[in-house]
Amino acid sequence: MWRLAVVHLLANAVLLGCGYYWLGIGESRSSALAVSALIGLLLVALACSTYGATFAFFSAAERKQVSTAWKIAARNVLPMATAAFGIAVLYWLLAMWQDYSSDPAFTLASYFTLTFRKPVTPAAVLKVFDWALWLLRWAVLPVLLLPMLAAISTDGWRGFGAIGARARKWWYWLAAPLLLLGVAWIPLKVLGWTPRSGNFAMEVVSFLLRATLAYLLFGAAWLALAFATSAGKPRFTQSNTVVSP
Repeated sequence: MWRLAVVHLLANAVLLGCGYYWLGIGESRSSALAVSALIGLLLVALACSTYGATFAFFSAAERKQVSTAWKIAARNVLPMATAAFGIAVLYWLLAMWQDYSSDPAFTLASYFTLTFRKPVTPAAVLKVFDWALWLLRWAVLPVLLLPMLAAISTDGWRGFGAIGARARKWWYWLAAPLLLLGVAWIPLKVLGWTPRSGNFAMEVVSFLLRATLAYLLFGAAWLALAFATSAGKPRFTQSNTVVSP
């Protein structure tokens, strides 16, 4: 387990470094644009292998060495990248809906005001929309999609059939959103918190400590989420019956 944690943190450090380098590549020439595209594809492949390997490692059917889990995830990079692209498009559409939702919020507020004869403000309706969208982003979709990603990491294209495989587990509806907050929201809050200090050296030390803590929180929360998603069950796409010899 500790080997997986070390390799995962190192791989994420490589991803961050390569991503920072990739963002700084100029695209004024066709050759630079081609290099940028190639590095972008390599980053996607490395990210899919890194996070797929955590799912594969904790899978009951594939609980082996870290190198073995990484090889399994690497074999399924293409379906994992396809799933990641589809999820990215889905969340982009949700972001577009959030920008658009002010218009239907105003329409619904007017309708409720006329129907119930009580004033309903568009801000109140928009707040309900925001809460529903938050639940969809951080609870409903992760509970449905994370088991699918875990199955894809070990079973490839067949893993798409595992969508919602843990939806019947009540505890997973609590664990997945809480751990996702530990993956994204809490580390960003720790990193963004700036204590008041008139000493520049202390501010630098504070930033380094907060960045290290945020990075460790992110890694620990993701590994816990991968364990909660993958451990304790056979492959999601495995048949329920076993052929007798």
